[in-house]
Amino acid sequence: MNNSEILKIAMEQSAIDANCNADDFLKPQNIIVESIKNPNARKYLDLPLACNLISYGTNIVASIDLEYKDIVEKYINKYNIEDCFETPSMYVLNKEFEKHNMQVCFMAEYFLPDVNFLSIKECKYEMRVLTQKDFSDLYLPQ
Repeated sequence: MNNSEILKIAMEQSAIDANCNADDFLKPQNIIVESIKNPNARKYLDLPLACNLISYGTNIVASIDLEYKDIVEKYINKYNIEDCFETPSMYVLNKEFEKHNMQVCFMAEYFLPDVNFLSIKECKYEMRVLTQKDFSDLYLPQ
């Protein structure tokens, strides 16, 4: 895999999680979409979410409960992309959500590998790529 393929896969999964199109992350303007349940989303996400902001550096895609559209739209259009994910700007968003008995909760940063800097290291353990079948064989009763 190369860096472009890794980025494409990450954006495709984020698009499923956020209820948008993968190319929305590449648009020059911020995008707001409705957060909905999706059986293909990451299993630990409790969808729909009140507000989920995602950026791959070009813009912000906000997957939200549309009840909070005004709050989120003002917020993501007021600050620089990177500032929307940091304090003190995040306190502004938190203050608005407190009016609805909510607050900013989970923050996560994911970093994609750069294959140009990866190298094979010696390892005394067997290494292999597991498939869905391997997982099922390991964890599902026979």
